[in-house]
Amino acid sequence: MIAPRLANRLLRRVLPEGTRGETIRGDLLEEFHARPSRWWFWRQTLSLVVRYGMRRESPAAARSDSMFETIWNDVRYAARSYAKTPTFTLAVLTTLALGIGASTAIFSMVNAILLQPLPLNEPDRLVYANEVNAKLVRISTSWLNYRDWRQRARSFEHLALTRDEPEALSAVERPQRLRGRRVTGNFFQAVGVRPALGRALADDDDRPGAPLMAVITDGFWRAQFGADPSVVGRTLILNERPATVVGILPRGFEYLRPYDLFVSMGPIADSPGLNQRGNHNGFYAVGRLRSGVSVESADRELRDIAAQLEREHPDTNTNISVRAEPLADRLVADVRPTLFALLGAVGFLLSDLCVNVANLLIARGAARQHELAVRAALGGGRRRLVSQLLVESTFVSLLGGGLGVAVASWLLRALIAVAPEGTPRLTSVAIDSTALVFALVASTICGLVFGAFPALLASGVQGQHALIRGRASGFAAGSHRLRRGLMVAETALALILLAGAGLMIRTLQQLAGVETGFRPDHLMTAQFALSGPRWTTERQRAFRDELLTKARAVPGVARAALTFALPIDGSQWNSIFIVSGKPIPDRAHLPSSAFTPVSDGYFEAVGMRLIRGRTIDARDDATTPRVAVVNESFAREMWPGEDPIGKRLKQGWPEDDNAWIEVVGLIADVKFNGISAETPMQVYLPLNQVAMREMAVVVRTAADPATVMPTLETIVHDLDKDLPLFARRTMDQIIESSMAQSRLSMTVFVVFALVALTLAAVGLYGVVAHGVTERTHEIGVRMALGADPVDVLRLIVGQGLVTVVAGLAVGIAGALALSRTIESLLFGVKPTDPTTFAAVIVLLLGVGLAACGVPAWRASRVDPTAALRAE
Repeated sequence: MIAPRLANRLLRRVLPEGTRGETIRGDLLEEFHARPSRWWFWRQTLSLVVRYGMRRESPAAARSDSMFETIWNDVRYAARSYAKTPTFTLAVLTTLALGIGASTAIFSMVNAILLQPLPLNEPDRLVYANEVNAKLVRISTSWLNYRDWRQRARSFEHLALTRDEPEALSAVERPQRLRGRRVTGNFFQAVGVRPALGRALADDDDRPGAPLMAVITDGFWRAQFGADPSVVGRTLILNERPATVVGILPRGFEYLRPYDLFVSMGPIADSPGLNQRGNHNGFYAVGRLRSGVSVESADRELRDIAAQLEREHPDTNTNISVRAEPLADRLVADVRPTLFALLGAVGFLLSDLCVNVANLLIARGAARQHELAVRAALGGGRRRLVSQLLVESTFVSLLGGGLGVAVASWLLRALIAVAPEGTPRLTSVAIDSTALVFALVASTICGLVFGAFPALLASGVQGQHALIRGRASGFAAGSHRLRRGLMVAETALALILLAGAGLMIRTLQQLAGVETGFRPDHLMTAQFALSGPRWTTERQRAFRDELLTKARAVPGVARAALTFALPIDGSQWNSIFIVSGKPIPDRAHLPSSAFTPVSDGYFEAVGMRLIRGRTIDARDDATTPRVAVVNESFAREMWPGEDPIGKRLKQGWPEDDNAWIEVVGLIADVKFNGISAETPMQVYLPLNQVAMREMAVVVRTAADPATVMPTLETIVHDLDKDLPLFARRTMDQIIESSMAQSRLSMTVFVVFALVALTLAAVGLYGVVAHGVTERTHEIGVRMALGADPVDVLRLIVGQGLVTVVAGLAVGIAGALALSRTIESLLFGVKPTDPTTFAAVIVLLLGVGLAACGVPAWRASRVDPTAALRAE
């Protein structure tokens, strides 16, 4: 039966030109002759018309369609091929999932914290500005200096002042410590946000004596008030003062870190301490640049203004300047080195994974030699074979990347959990669309990179030659050489990661071994603030005395005391001073010390060592002469080689009418501003002579310190039901927190290094084992000619260790060059620490020896007769 002519014509018109179109038409005609149904032929013809359209496909379109069909066929073949070798496929997918998962997790942190712009309006125009002293050390900004900046500066649309200021929420069922900021009225204009309900703060709210106004965040509004819109206009009791809620910020707004509310300047604008130009009360400025103004020009203008103020107010502003920088840069300044170091470790891990998978694919290519030779003999060109093998490697890489995203999600939660407290923008860290794109790109690039060498090597077989000779010795030799070269690179990368891990481990050991100067065990701390007008000096003293009396009576409590600042946690009050009997330096070079008021029994409770004199006790009150205890650093700096007992000092400017303070005790240095920072000069004052509203209670217990916290909370609640306790921590937790950044770096480096070490060991074992398999005949000949097993063992192990030693040489050079990039993360360890490098080299040699030893032992057990017969 003849096919319908019209249908035939239609097919010639719509099908692609060339072999492909003729093949489709021929298959259709062949099927038609097998089932002579004109209706069936027309149905198939119309189906093809719908598929290919009513126009002849252009040659370019035909080629494109053919290319996609070829790729699709290669993908299907790859899936079947990998399914036939589940062990190999599982090894590759596991390797890729670990590498791409770890990379995606670290990238997500770096992207959210460092790379993404701040979630504020036009964040590139936001500037952070602070005053700096003669040593270019940052200090907080004077209120009066800020007001002059704002009046004279022309680079800013808005220039606001702000500081952290927690607020105690009372007159509620359960008193709370809220995360708050004190801000000037133009703050929300500066950061570029408008409240979703109500109004923002205004300049009128900065007027001295103006009532306290508060703008609350969306999260606090929903959690505390159930998203009730009538909360605008309601009064909250904050630090014992009424505050009117005037606005609610939009959902998703976050300034630097999560806050509950922002309060106005008015109630404190006329305070004496704020209106002394020489006082720096913890504020910094944030400004929005005018359009077209750069950060550099704004910085120069503020420096010029600071120079004018220095000339106008030499008594307070001598050597006081300004530093302005992008707000985003300042926010992440402390964590940037750590995150970049971790990102660098990710790069080395990915490179190591690519090398390892390339080794696996080369071994697989050797096993597929006959298959590729057949393809070549049937006309498959080298380009076609390369493209097929690259599709296969990219296919498995994308599968591994998909699994890696799941690994990344789990790993990211772990990283967030161990991240240092106060890490900026941590709440925005997530596996978002950018992270998914990164995983996709990383998977694709890895697939192409680790697939390129095996593809070029495996596709080089000559079909007829390979089929005739069976085993292509040239291919095997080329494969083995390339695999050994890759093992050199893999060993080098493993050494670099191991060196980084070793340096971080040594750093943590050094930090753990630091002499803190006190006994941190069995020490519980909690903080409170006696804020508000009802807390007169007398009432504060009565509260402190009663709290200590009841706390010391709790069963299991050995000692209890109060302090303004805790060890390790950092100084809360730094001030200039002068000492008697010494020349008074000029204002720019007046010494500065940390001042810490403490109660009686503090030194004994914390476990500090008294060197000379006495500690502060109950006799030191407002009716007795002013006294102090100083630390070794203070005595060494101020009175070198002299006995400090009986010496006098005066806090503040030389002309201030402050009382002289007599030194009655010398105490051993304790770590104060973190575990790794140098101990500053420290002056301890009696709390009854210098009353402070914010304090920490320190309790030493005989048992687990956490067990006394509920009792302590009950005591405080009984004394004042509106007083919340916050920052409840053991001293061990404070120390752990100070080491959190180093611990995070160490954890990531160690995990990456262990993965790299495992991959290097497995890879080296595979290379040596593969070489033994290829040389079975040679080994049989050697043993038949008289070589004993020890000779064979020495030969195989020696050749394997040559690869390891070459990798070690390359890795040592790379590690020495790159170790200085993490120098800022180290403590007590040099980047070229010989102990670390020696340990890493010994470890890698040991692992290499074990990896080479197993296949070498098997080779030494080869039966010469069986080996010769096998060939």
